[in-house]
Amino acid sequence: MHTTNQKAFKQKILTAVTIPQVLTQSQCDMVISDSKAIGMKRAPVLAKDGTNVISRTRTCSSCWIPKSPHFQWLYNYVAAVVDEANTAHYQFDITDMQQLQVLRYQPFQKFKWHFDTYDGSDRKLTCVINLSDPKSYIGGGLVVAGDWDGVEKSTHQGSANLFPSWMKHKAKAPLLGERWSLVAWITGPAWK
Repeated sequence: MHTTNQKAFKQKILTAVTIPQVLTQSQCDMVISDSKAIGMKRAPVLAKDGTNVISRTRTCSSCWIPKSPHFQWLYNYVAAVVDEANTAHYQFDITDMQQLQVLRYQPFQKFKWHFDTYDGSDRKLTCVINLSDPKSYIGGGLVVAGDWDGVEKSTHQGSANLFPSWMKHKAKAPLLGERWSLVAWITGPAWK
């Protein structure tokens, strides 16, 4: 992750952007397989005080991807995608990435409207990569409140969806099948 240069940049009028095909089908399948091996558990919600709690707001399963040599390729790849998107669309002062999380949504599992940041949080950008083939589930998907460049490709397998962490968003429940996603939270120094 690197700090961006603010010269000659004009903020675009958008809140979310989709970058298609950042991961291949085999890479997506490998992340899903590794997540199953790590073990999926009921996903908690980050409370306003920064603690994790179980809530009816979020009913999906999750696991954390360790920052280990086995997953270094994934961390490096996501960081490169985020850097490129940040340079082109946001130019936020970003310096790091929190631990990656994989989410599995089974029928009727969801995450209601929420924000990925709270007072005192250093989260600036959220990146959600769709790991599932869109033909493997019916219904469901990410929804971001605001403008979205490339939304028509947001459900494609391997597509990365980025938006400022303060943007309200939700994950709709699939009616059939499973929807898998990889989430990265990008951090940086306090806003000036």
